[in-house]
Amino acid sequence: MKKKTKNSAKRKENRSSAGNTREKQKTGTKRNPDAKGIAKPTTARSLPKKVTEKKRDSGRSVRQYIQKAGQFLRESKMELKKVKWPSRKELLAMTAVVIVLTLFCALYLGLVDFGLIKLIKNIVG
Repeated sequence: MKKKTKNSAKRKENRSSAGNTREKQKTGTKRNPDAKGIAKPTTARSLPKKVTEKKRDSGRSVRQYIQKAGQFLRESKMELKKVKWPSRKELLAMTAVVIVLTLFCALYLGLVDFGLIKLIKNIVG
């Protein structure tokens, strides 16, 4: 075991007091050298609260709304030009896949439903 020397005890005390000072400064307290370690809360000056008044949107007119709608439509048109549209052949192939899968799922669910109805009728009698 190590013996504590006076220097190591002092270093430890200095570290803890430095940490306390930092913590107290963060929380808004100051060390008072005369009070020997007693922290004194500082009072922050409060700024006067600004009163916010709601202004009526009398400045907005129908013209501005029409301009915003026109800008939206122009930007939408630009985005649609960036889209890679499928060819007619790809479109027909994807549509056929969707129709076939939909029919397959409908047939499967119909068979399961029919089987469960038969099973319940046999159990109930």
